[in-house]
Amino acid sequence: MAITPFQYLAVAAALLIVSTTATPNNRDGTFANPSAQVRPFFRYWLPDASVDPTVVASDIRSAAGVGAGGIEFLPYYGYGGAIGGNPPGSDWVTYGFGSAPFQYLLQMALEAAKENSILVDIVLGPNQGQGVPASPDADGIQWDLVPFVQRLPVNQTSKRIPGWGEGELVACVLASVDKKTNVSLNGSFSFGSPPQTSYFEFVLDETSLQDITHNVSSDGILAIPSSRLSRDLYVFSFYQKRTLHKALEVESNRTDTILANGSFVVDHFSNEGARTVIDYWENHILTEDIRQLLRDVGNYGWEDSMEFTSNISWTPKLPDAFYDKFGYSLRKYLPLVMFGQNNIMAQNSNPGLVKAVFKNRQTSDKYINDYRSVLADGYGSYLTTLREWLNQDLGLEYSTQVSYNLALDALTNIPLPDAPECESLSWQDNIDGYRQFAGAAYLAGRKVVSNEMGAAATRAYSLTIPELLQKANKAFAGGVNRVVLHGQPYSGDYYGTTWPGSTPFQYLFADMYSPKQPSWTHGFDEAMGYISRAQFILRQGIPKFDVAFINKDSATDPEWGTKYGRDDLIDAGYIYTYLSPDNLELPEAFVDNGVLASQGPGIKAIVVTQDANITVSTIRRLKDYAAKGLPIILSGGTPQYYPISIDGGVDAFRTGLQELAYSRSVYTTGSGNIAKALASHGVSPRVRVQTNGTWHITWREDKEAQVDYAFIFCDGGGSQGKITTTTDKVPYVFNAWTGERKPLVQYKRRASDIVISLTLKANETAILAFSAQPLDDIYTPSVHIESAPNSVLGYHLDYESVAVAQLAHTTNPSADEFLLSDNSTITVPNTSAVPSSFPIRNWTLTAERWEAPANMQNASSIGSIRNTTHHLPSLLSWTEIPALVNASGIGYYRSQFAWHPDGQNQIGAYITFSRILHSVQVFVNGEKVAPIDPTAGTSDIGPYLRGGENELLVVVPTTMWNYLRSIFPEITESGMPPSLSGSASSTSLPGIVPNGLVGEVYITPYMSFAVGI
Repeated sequence: MAITPFQYLAVAAALLIVSTTATPNNRDGTFANPSAQVRPFFRYWLPDASVDPTVVASDIRSAAGVGAGGIEFLPYYGYGGAIGGNPPGSDWVTYGFGSAPFQYLLQMALEAAKENSILVDIVLGPNQGQGVPASPDADGIQWDLVPFVQRLPVNQTSKRIPGWGEGELVACVLASVDKKTNVSLNGSFSFGSPPQTSYFEFVLDETSLQDITHNVSSDGILAIPSSRLSRDLYVFSFYQKRTLHKALEVESNRTDTILANGSFVVDHFSNEGARTVIDYWENHILTEDIRQLLRDVGNYGWEDSMEFTSNISWTPKLPDAFYDKFGYSLRKYLPLVMFGQNNIMAQNSNPGLVKAVFKNRQTSDKYINDYRSVLADGYGSYLTTLREWLNQDLGLEYSTQVSYNLALDALTNIPLPDAPECESLSWQDNIDGYRQFAGAAYLAGRKVVSNEMGAAATRAYSLTIPELLQKANKAFAGGVNRVVLHGQPYSGDYYGTTWPGSTPFQYLFADMYSPKQPSWTHGFDEAMGYISRAQFILRQGIPKFDVAFINKDSATDPEWGTKYGRDDLIDAGYIYTYLSPDNLELPEAFVDNGVLASQGPGIKAIVVTQDANITVSTIRRLKDYAAKGLPIILSGGTPQYYPISIDGGVDAFRTGLQELAYSRSVYTTGSGNIAKALASHGVSPRVRVQTNGTWHITWREDKEAQVDYAFIFCDGGGSQGKITTTTDKVPYVFNAWTGERKPLVQYKRRASDIVISLTLKANETAILAFSAQPLDDIYTPSVHIESAPNSVLGYHLDYESVAVAQLAHTTNPSADEFLLSDNSTITVPNTSAVPSSFPIRNWTLTAERWEAPANMQNASSIGSIRNTTHHLPSLLSWTEIPALVNASGIGYYRSQFAWHPDGQNQIGAYITFSRILHSVQVFVNGEKVAPIDPTAGTSDIGPYLRGGENELLVVVPTTMWNYLRSIFPEITESGMPPSLSGSASSTSLPGIVPNGLVGEVYITPYMSFAVGI
């Protein structure tokens, strides 16, 4: 019999066991009550430092009250001034980042967090944290390399080089162009400048490149070498300069303070940029009181994704670092790096006007890869300097969205911060993309992989709890174990902002979590509990992977698209991740007993597909691994050569690959047959899966506590199946919605294997633990159930620690029985007298309508509330009830049902909702039922039933969107109409969304039967 959703919700009474027990890390709290460190955080948007500190303290108190572990204190400043600039009335100099009011506000926020026992992440600069106030001539602010190209007329002996005066000349290069092609460009996005429609591709004569910088006079005149006069040449000139790009744009004529400059983006490719950030904090923000509070409640220093722009990513020391690493000068080859070396997301449509390549593309790629390698080293220096300062000086850890949007291999530097962060928005909830991100972190021994969670486009005030949980569960399935919810707005009044109050990103992105949302204490708080407990499990011990794909990206896809799209590994239960060849240089990346990083992720095999890029040094490393017994699978054909200067060249690649293919422990297979190849060569998944759906497995091992954990996510539609794992440990079921832990009483033992059946609904999760010792305070039967009748809905333990089965109505005339692990059987009583499941009809709906206050300028108000009553023979969405089409708020649904228990048997019931749009809270006869997972939609209400008429109340919040949509023309945000609709017309807005209680609500009676184990 499967473990059904009912079983996760039965309320168990536990018997204290005095024995050796397994316990989690105390720093994490307990499963029932995770610590602040483990709970989800809110990104808390602070409009600017002029806001009311008492409101900030109240917001922090609200965050703690709803179950958050902390806030990410983000000084928003209108997205750094990029959306509308300073709103009328604001003063971003007096109240700028690092001003005295900002210091005071930060201290008050830290004190409020301490009072409410939660933590604070500090953003290292305003908005995305990518810069600080600085002098415009500071060496540590962002640099750019600006390219210019001009054709040199034949026989011309001198000429001023193109772009002269743009900045400091870095290089002037002559080259002959063999072919010139105009290429159309269909980029999808451009930030801050008009998108290009085309670019020129120049095919250069490799032998013609010449660095003639020394031929340029002090006034920019180029003396052309006589040997080149007869050729059709192009002059390429490159200038370095500070971009003066701002993370915070301030409109001010003041000259008496550095704050009037706003905040300049710092150099992200050197430690000078990091030192600029550090120096500003040390000199302008960190009082002794703030330092102490950070030691008390500080968590991470944090930086967002890279959203600054440039022509070519650059730092002045790059040429010297390049020479030191590769032994040749980059200057001659700069024409090759003048395309696509800026922000590959924000400047998707502005990669550069000229793309210069060699006829042999591998050769030109080699120089690009060399450049990016040195750039990555500089970025690594930036990350390391910040992490060391945060760790050593402030007692904080470092979290950042590593090289996101930059033309770098993100996996190279993901190991460097304490908690590398990804996001749900650009990852588009892609589990494979999360796998790509997480592997390098866990190989390096990082404990936390963070995620900026829930920023869905055009979904402000309309994202539902099930949608948020689906996003979170997909991230968890891919290796994430911490989410920072996007986000919590400041709830007070602000310049030019009407009710419902501050809404960052001008209503363009979800969501605004606060008491102004009807679900705040009517389901969202329970979802926060679920996320907290899921993260608690995903922090225990060490994550384990069966397989790692090896691939070297020159520049990581900023949308993290799927790399391995076949289903064979998932269908078989293999847990896989991704690594870059750079990660194999980590000290943890050694093979012991045929396993890579046995004390860490415990990778049992490496896969190289025909689409993978690998280096010659990677081949040598894989040969060494194979010699030590680690299976290497070459799938689908020959992998691709990744050229880099100090790696031996393509001939060495071909020779090395041939030697690898014939090495011990190296096997070849066709595309899509990796799972079969692994199994045939003795590599089994830690958890074997058989299901008619798609289940993603996460496996963690806590050696100290001697407990293993399986987190199972049902992706797609509902499904049934079973999992098998090799263990002699005792299985338990953990319910992340209620905090309940109980022994699993039904499973099969087959030799050294344990087989567990599961039934999961779409997007539902299950948590199983396998413990060598009894878990503390939980009675564990010595005998378990091997098989049971189909009428079993679930199990619970009664106060005498006896397993009690809950049996549904059946018309089966033959006697069913339980088969126990000691080979005994127990006959099931006749359940034909148990009532059949029945629906609830005839509801009375009291719609508590949340609406704008009389004064729309009162942005701090939760709003006004009025009630209307509606009689519903059957359940309908509010959008189908004419009086509620544009309404939002809380629905109080009341009904009654008769209950006539059988005096001879103990009878109870489950309540089941066929569909939950947002959340539900259930009260039976005035007693609140345990939190209900909206994906499973069921709960045991047996303890609350009484003979005769029973009162049922279902509390159902809505999102606020339908009402806000109806008044959208009246809304302003920071002095302007919301950007979501340029015309502020409802016809251009996203449509109304279903709300309320829909579908059917069923009562399923059961008879309790003591199995006696």
